[in-house]
Parts: sequence; structure tokens; C-alpha cells
Amino acid sequence: MNRWHGTSRLGLKFIGVAALALTAALALRALLYDTVLPGWLQSPGFEAYWYDRYGDTAADFQSYVSARGMTVQEALRDTAWTRQHPQVDLYLESPTTLDTQLLENYGGEVVACADGLLYAYPMPAYLYYDSACRILSLLAAALCFFLILTPYTALLIRRITKLSRDMQVLAGGDLTYQVVSNGRDELAELGRSIEAMRLAVLEQMERENQAVRANSRLITSLSHDLRTPLTKLMGYLDILRHGKYRDEAQREEYLDRAADKALQMRALSDEMFRHFQVGEGSASERELVSGPVFLGQLLSEQCFDLVEAGFSIRPPVVEGDHWLYVRTEDICRVFDNLFANLKKYADPVRPIRLAVWEEEREVVVELENRVGEGGSADSRGIGLPTVRALLERNGGSMEILHLGLRYRTTVRLPKAPGEEQPNG
Repeated sequence: MNRWHGTSRLGLKFIGVAALALTAALALRALLYDTVLPGWLQSPGFEAYWYDRYGDTAADFQSYVSARGMTVQEALRDTAWTRQHPQVDLYLESPTTLDTQLLENYGGEVVACADGLLYAYPMPAYLYYDSACRILSLLAAALCFFLILTPYTALLIRRITKLSRDMQVLAGGDLTYQVVSNGRDELAELGRSIEAMRLAVLEQMERENQAVRANSRLITSLSHDLRTPLTKLMGYLDILRHGKYRDEAQREEYLDRAADKALQMRALSDEMFRHFQVGEGSASERELVSGPVFLGQLLSEQCFDLVEAGFSIRPPVVEGDHWLYVRTEDICRVFDNLFANLKKYADPVRPIRLAVWEEEREVVVELENRVGEGGSADSRGIGLPTVRALLERNGGSMEILHLGLRYRTTVRLPKAPGEEQPNG
């Protein structure tokens, strides 16, 4: 069963325009047929025109009768001449019927027949002109109707054609082409729907491009982060291979550090694969760690590597009894990047200051160094954005301050809430 859900606004507009056209046409027809044309037929101008054109029809009838030798009765019954002159009503009267002087006063003329005389009085054929006026008024009304309705129909066709061209442009792949549609009817809504579809497709494409760029940035970032532990691992292996250690204890220390870097590289590669697995979040991968133990060990190892590379830095003493709820792999990546930048760009002649202190809700790690000749920023623009992203993922932040030739980096790590810290 079909249900009527509402009146088409486009249909209502068309009906309204058609009704207006019909009303105007009927009004024009009535004006012409009932007023204008009858007034013209009764005007002196029409009478003068008619007599100037058809005033000699009595003489023409005389020639017609004489040529055929018609009698009075034959002339009175003849219809052929009348059909040949539809614009004229020729009244024929016998001289004995009406006063001869009266007929002559009204323009009557004598018509000589074979057996007598007739008086012919020509007059306009008003039935003929009435029919002509009716046809003329109907034609004018029809013209008025189409002159009103046709432009509106042409406008609808033009709008439909424009929408068709717009769709062809979009189908051709040019999604930058804007579909403009004004109005409140169904065609306007169709145009707006096409424009909304275009914007939705552009938005979807932008989201896909953002996802591709995000994946590319992630892979680039992880590849960049993999190089730092890989470089250190190669350095430890080179020391072990060439026997550049003092004693067996130092050899075991280098082996442990090499193993730690291998584990860190495995964690980074796992992170790369885990990113492409659907539905796996990062919040559940955080773990609760002791801030002094974790940061103390991590920063001491980084300082040792810098000292081995010829820099002057003192490992900090991390005091307190605070806890961090972080992904340890992320924080290791953060300080790998920061200390790798120090190794690249810090002046090895100047000492590097490293400080760690505890605030009410955060643990602050601050690095300050003097810039060497290598520059003052990450050469590829990869490391620092990665550090910021990793810290934000763990609820932390980073501030960078330039003080002339000095370069200060402040890392803030949020402490775990009191209810999440272990007892004892």
C-alpha cells in the first residue's frame, strides 16, 4: 500500500505557475473577446476600413448576376457568391418591399436581373468577425499561457542539466568542483546532497591520507629510534670483539648492556607490528614502576655512554619514593633520542648539566648543554616530534628553551595517583 508522505514542493511550484498561466490566459481571452475586439468592431474606424475594402461588393454582385443571366428569384436563392465573400452580408430586397428612397439613403444599390430589379445592401458579416475574434482571443490566451509556463519549464530543465553536468565533473574525478544549489525544492536538496556527498568523500580521503601519513611517520620514527640502540649495540660488540675492556667484570657489563639494547630493539620492532593490529590500545600496556629506580638506572646508562663518547656529564642521584605509571619502552625511546641529540650537537668541551627533582604531581628531568658547531636542532626533524608524541601518550610533556648558545630541555613525567601506588 502506497503512503503519501508529503507534497512535492517542486510539484506545488509547477502547479502554481501553471495555475497562474491559466488564469492570465483566461483573463486575456475574456478581455479580448468580450471587450476589446467587440469595441473595435463597433468603432468608426472599423466601419471606415470595412467600407473602404468591401463597399463595392454590390457592384461585384451585379457583375456576378449579369454574367450568369440570373432572374430575381435565382439571385435571391444563390449562395455561391456568399461563400466567396464571407466577410460580407449582402441584403437583397425587392423595390416593392421597402421604400426605394430609404434603401438608397442607407447605401443600397440597384441590381438588374434578367426579369427585374433588386436592391443590394452590403453589411459586415458579424458572425464571421465574431468567429475570427473568438479564434484570435483563444490564440492570444494560449500564447499567454505558454509565455508564462515555458520560461519556468526552461528554468527547471536548465537546473536539471546543470546538476547533470556537475555530476559528470565529479564523476570525472575533480572533487574540488563545488556544487552550488540555491532554493528549497527537491532539485535544490538534490544539489545540496551531491555537495554533501562530495565533501564526505573529500573528508574520507583526507582521513585515509592522514592515516597513511601517520603510519609513515610512525615507521619513520621507529626506524629513527631503532638506529640509536643499534648504534650502541654495535659499539658494545666492537668493544667486545677487539677486547677493549679492562677486566672480566667490565666485559660482563658490556655484555649486559648489549643484551639490554637488543631487547630494546626487539621492543621497538614489536611496537611497529603492534601498531597495525586492530583494537590493541596502549593504555593497558603501561606498568607501574619506581621512579627513582627506573630513572636512576636509565639516566646512569645514558650518562655512561656520553662519558665514553668524550662528554662531561655527572649521573644524577634520583631521590624520593614516587611511582610512575608509564610504558617503559616509550620513556627509554624518549631519552635515547634526547641523549642521541646531545651526542650529535652538544659541545664536548662544555659540561652537560643533568638534574632530576620531584614536584607535587610530576617528576622533572632537565638537560642543559652548550651547542657545538653541528647545529641546534634535530637534523631530520624526526626525533623531537617523536619525543613529544611519546611523552603525550604517557601523560607527560617536554619544553625546549634556547638561551643564547645554551640549549635547555625539560621533560615532565606525571606521577602515578596515590591509590595506584603499591603499599609498603
